Amino acid sequence: MTLPLKQSRAIAEIAELLYDFLPGSGSSKWKGHVSYKTVAEKIGVGDFWQPGSKIPMITGLLERTLEHRRGRFEPLILEIVRAGLTYRNKQGSPVKPEEIDKLNGLILELDFKFPDLWDPDFKASLRADGTARAKQHVESALKQEELRATQRTNRSVELEELKREFFTLHDNDNRQKAGLQLEKVLNRLFDLHGLSPREPFRVTGEQIDGSFELDHEIYLLEAKWKQDPIPESDLLVFRGKVEGKSKYTRGVFVAINGVSKEAATSITRGKQPTFFIIDGYDLTMLLEDNIALPDFLRKRQRLLAEEGKVIVLFSEM
Repeated sequence: MTLPLKQSRAIAEIAELLYDFLPGSGSSKWKGHVSYKTVAEKIGVGDFWQPGSKIPMITGLLERTLEHRRGRFEPLILEIVRAGLTYRNKQGSPVKPEEIDKLNGLILELDFKFPDLWDPDFKASLRADGTARAKQHVESALKQEELRATQRTNRSVELEELKREFFTLHDNDNRQKAGLQLEKVLNRLFDLHGLSPREPFRVTGEQIDGSFELDHEIYLLEAKWKQDPIPESDLLVFRGKVEGKSKYTRGVFVAINGVSKEAATSITRGKQPTFFIIDGYDLTMLLEDNIALPDFLRKRQRLLAEEGKVIVLFSEM
């Protein structure tokens, strides 16, 4: 297959650009010596490297590889650049970002685009020596650690505030109002951990207190704060809501005062569990930051999936 004139011209310019990246050849006795010849052999196109003047040799290598072993063209270019980085550094003439930009432009004329050569970090590394890059990496890591520390501090402050709000709800005689406030506490808690909570919403014939997203999966959330443990009937209604959605939907039922013994033993009887229960003690431990909410939820979901456990004591985790 003869290359179109446009591509032949691009190949010729690439050959000129890469002329100084590597020596054409060298003595076979030189241990570890890297040249165009050794690179071509390494990539599996050594038979395309023909003796002669260097520019025609590079041009012929690139043309024949593109014509006859097209799949080896990208590995060949990348290996030339990779080896050329070391060779040019030894020669005191490091590869410049502008050269890579020009190479990328010429490669586009061949209808190729090699992601490694477009990597911003790679191109940025050409603008600084190893010491400067190491310094930049350390400074970046320190900034990231400072940011994480600030986020942890802010999260602790927010959790402490949420915990105080949650505890004050215990003394509220208006239990309906306390329930609505609990929804807000839960929404802020899930939002604080980046779980994309959705506030109460309605679907035909039912209301769901909310939902959240964990590891790209959607969980329906319902919270009830009754004086007595939640009976089986409330759990059956919630199970119906979960099962009435997608087969991938899971649920979390927040029962501040727990569930009745009858409900705990019968809710999974003859049915595959699709949700698990969080009680007031679990919520307190989360607000005290004894475990991050996403980690807690993952542990509970795993116990649900592996052992079918809808209720798990916090101490057992």
